[in-house]
Amino acid sequence: MKIFTNISYNLEILSFVNVMTADKYYINFHEDLFEKYYPMISDKTKKNINSLVKEQGYSMLSPTLTLFISSLTNFCERNIIEMLKSQSEIESSMNKTPYIFTKEAFDFYFRYFDSTLIPLINELEQAGLHSYWQENKLVHIKERCENIDRYLAKYRIEDFINQFREFDCSEFTVYLGSFVKPHGIKLCGNNILSDYSYTDKNILSNVAHEVFHPAFDFDIVKPHLNVLAEKTWVKKAFENQSPNSGYYSIEGFIEEHIVEALGIYVLIQLGVDINPIEYFKVHDEGSHVLSPYFYDYLNKVKKNPSQTFEDYFIKFVGEINF
Repeated sequence: MKIFTNISYNLEILSFVNVMTADKYYINFHEDLFEKYYPMISDKTKKNINSLVKEQGYSMLSPTLTLFISSLTNFCERNIIEMLKSQSEIESSMNKTPYIFTKEAFDFYFRYFDSTLIPLINELEQAGLHSYWQENKLVHIKERCENIDRYLAKYRIEDFINQFREFDCSEFTVYLGSFVKPHGIKLCGNNILSDYSYTDKNILSNVAHEVFHPAFDFDIVKPHLNVLAEKTWVKKAFENQSPNSGYYSIEGFIEEHIVEALGIYVLIQLGVDINPIEYFKVHDEGSHVLSPYFYDYLNKVKKNPSQTFEDYFIKFVGEINF
């Protein structure tokens, strides 16, 4: 598998939307840019952003926005405003992916595309964000891409991914941006979004993790997700997670734990120096309570090549003593 790096300003500006929510969590990572651009945003747009965050229940907007846009053909080259206005195309494209959004969810986001996101991006463009990015960020991202290309070429990560899921090994793209931090984001297809400021090891970790999303067909494993969701200690971890962790359904919370274990397992198989137990203790403030169990299962019970990952996961739920 060839892993390419690439750059997309469209993904960058959608990542920058997080900063414009004025959440201190994002300001801490991009304080200088918040102080530069937030005063240039109109009061009406600021009010609409606040309404969006309040109605959604959290300020992490970029994962959904970049996922939607990445479902479109040639999303790097097209005008971002025109794509955001092509809402029927987004809905049609997303319905061809493994990601499930209800009609109500599409309607919710599209309503805010029109009232909030498009005006915000227009105001940021008028304030000179694109020029700033080209003059101050682009050269550093390009240099980082060259280094990451060489680093990732050393690893045959597909050998380990294919143990657990069918995977098109032809190519995989890591989009590097400067406004993505603190996230790593799965996009549609064999694509992820990471930050150029991350270490080589962290970007490899992003690849090993995000490639597994979504880990399984939720409809097939739903009864078994419900078994885990009823565990008191799983409920407690879900309820006590940091609001910035980004897992807003317990099903998604559990799936993230499974993916986290898979990613760490692959890193270990690749020879990356990491202590999995210590990692699970501190990652996302220690909320990944299922990950150590599944990581242990991955090492003790090898998946049969003819076995679907759904069946493997169901077997894990049935056999493990929690």
